[in-house]
Amino acid sequence: MKWVVIAIVLSLFIIFPKKMFGGLGVLVLAGSAVGGFLYYQDWAEKKVVEAVSVSVEYSLGFCDESSPLKMTVENFSDKTITLVEWNIIAHQVGFSDDLAIPGYQIYSQHKVLAPNVRWSSCVSLPKLKRDVDKVSELVFSIKDKDVVFE
Repeated sequence: MKWVVIAIVLSLFIIFPKKMFGGLGVLVLAGSAVGGFLYYQDWAEKKVVEAVSVSVEYSLGFCDESSPLKMTVENFSDKTITLVEWNIIAHQVGFSDDLAIPGYQIYSQHKVLAPNVRWSSCVSLPKLKRDVDKVSELVFSIKDKDVVFE
């Protein structure tokens, strides 16, 4: 069946080359415009998400021992945030492996954050793959940040 369609299209290119190439040009131009628009939308959405900062640090000065990680979410975007979710990774200094069990615990905050507002709270440690002598010496960071806007 597809060979019949290919033969018909090639025949039309041979019989009506100017019209077929003109139509092909219009089709390519329309496809490029749609692709460019979709690319711009994706780029603009990524820029807005990048304007939301999520940071984590071990802080017994701000938090207690049951929840020793201080989470800070800062909204530098021009939109209001309704939800932020993320995962925490933990590394020992000098090592590249992630000690936190992936997907075990997803952290989130449901506080509505207007533009240029900061929110901080304390959360518990992620479940670790193995025991660590000094948790305070681990380096914590954020991965898989997901932001929902109003």
